[in-house]
Amino acid sequence: MVSVSGVRGIVGKDLTPPVIVAYTVSFARLLNKQKKKVLIGRDTRESGRVIGRIVEGTLASLGFHTINAGITTTPGVLLATRNLQCAGGVAITASHNPFPWNALKFCNEKGLFLGAEEIDLIDMYARKTAADQSMWSSFDAIGCMSSDHSINVLHANEVIKHLDAALIMGKKFRVAVDPGGGAGSFIDRVFLEKIGCEVFSIHGVPEGSTVQKEFPRGTEPVPENLEGLCGLVRDKGADIGFAQDPDGDRLSVVSESGTAIGEEYTIVLAGDAFLSRKKTDIACNLSSSLMVDDLAQRHGVNVHRTKIGEIHVTQALMKTGSLFGGEGNGGVIVPEINPCRDSLVAMGLILELLARTGKSVSQLVQSIPHYVLKKEKVAFSVGDVDNYLEQICDRAKNIFHNYSINILDGIKIYNISEWLHLRPSNTEPVMRIFAESSNEKRTSELIEMGKSLI
Repeated sequence: MVSVSGVRGIVGKDLTPPVIVAYTVSFARLLNKQKKKVLIGRDTRESGRVIGRIVEGTLASLGFHTINAGITTTPGVLLATRNLQCAGGVAITASHNPFPWNALKFCNEKGLFLGAEEIDLIDMYARKTAADQSMWSSFDAIGCMSSDHSINVLHANEVIKHLDAALIMGKKFRVAVDPGGGAGSFIDRVFLEKIGCEVFSIHGVPEGSTVQKEFPRGTEPVPENLEGLCGLVRDKGADIGFAQDPDGDRLSVVSESGTAIGEEYTIVLAGDAFLSRKKTDIACNLSSSLMVDDLAQRHGVNVHRTKIGEIHVTQALMKTGSLFGGEGNGGVIVPEINPCRDSLVAMGLILELLARTGKSVSQLVQSIPHYVLKKEKVAFSVGDVDNYLEQICDRAKNIFHNYSINILDGIKIYNISEWLHLRPSNTEPVMRIFAESSNEKRTSELIEMGKSLI
């Protein structure tokens, strides 16, 4: 499955060695040939070790010098690609997808994920690669393959440079972390201890290890997967708990009382910290909470809504000149630090907010207007998706009177106080249904109305 989220599939079924080679060769066609280096990092899936070797060998056979960063978060790969002046980077991770899946996520020399047009080009090239022998290098032009496992330290240091580290260090926060068996296992403690935190961990992976069979908890950092972290926060008397997905780009928060507050709060808390020192518009996707609009109103700025997918948010940040953005799934983007979702950036900003205000997570949450947001998905696979969405839109117009409809990405039906969003997933054969209102009953009603439209 090819999308702006990368080339992904079940290892050995969809994502096979010939497929990996074809798409790696196609990616290489887009790279700046004057910059010979390509950085490669992966999450903790055991399959990533093998896929990484295939990617390395392919790129070396094309004349590129590869740098194997080992187990590294996706934002770490993007940041290091830019800082080390590489031609591009490859993050090998299926993010929140189940364990048998894996993926190739490509970025350019600026540390930016490829856009839709570039992904389409790669897909087109990949279908022709098997018959094209012109790109392979002669034996004397084969690139070298090296390793650099200091990328996690580079990543941590770069984020810290943009924080009020002294303020955070003065508070000596007790922090519990749950990387979910993912790449955060190798950087969370390094980062947090550098800013003076005492760190407690659950579901980490020992240095040099990979996950062999299954992740220790559900891959998404959502409340139902965080019972262990909630218990750890309570047991250790931690000030806050942080949970990540396997590739470490998303973050959710557990309060000092051991309550998982939900990933929608991440962009709001981090945004409050950032906007308190730099007034700027916000870019976020269509399915992010109304809490983002309330945050913008408090700080007197605008919100620019985009299609789902972090590359769309990043492009909106660049187009509008906004300095802060993200997604409601726990993604925070501060382009001056890293032009992608970065859980370390989110951690640092939230700790900075706690330090500056002197408030607990619970107190901060209580000060934010409350909404109930629900996310569900139903199996969905049709031939002509656009035509089917038009039919849904027509049905919606007959049901939702005095509502606006946005068809930028799927169908979003909304007014000032509630919304319903239906969109086909880029990564799974499902229709995602999002709804938000001021109370549980109305949000559930909106979800059911969404199902009836499909």
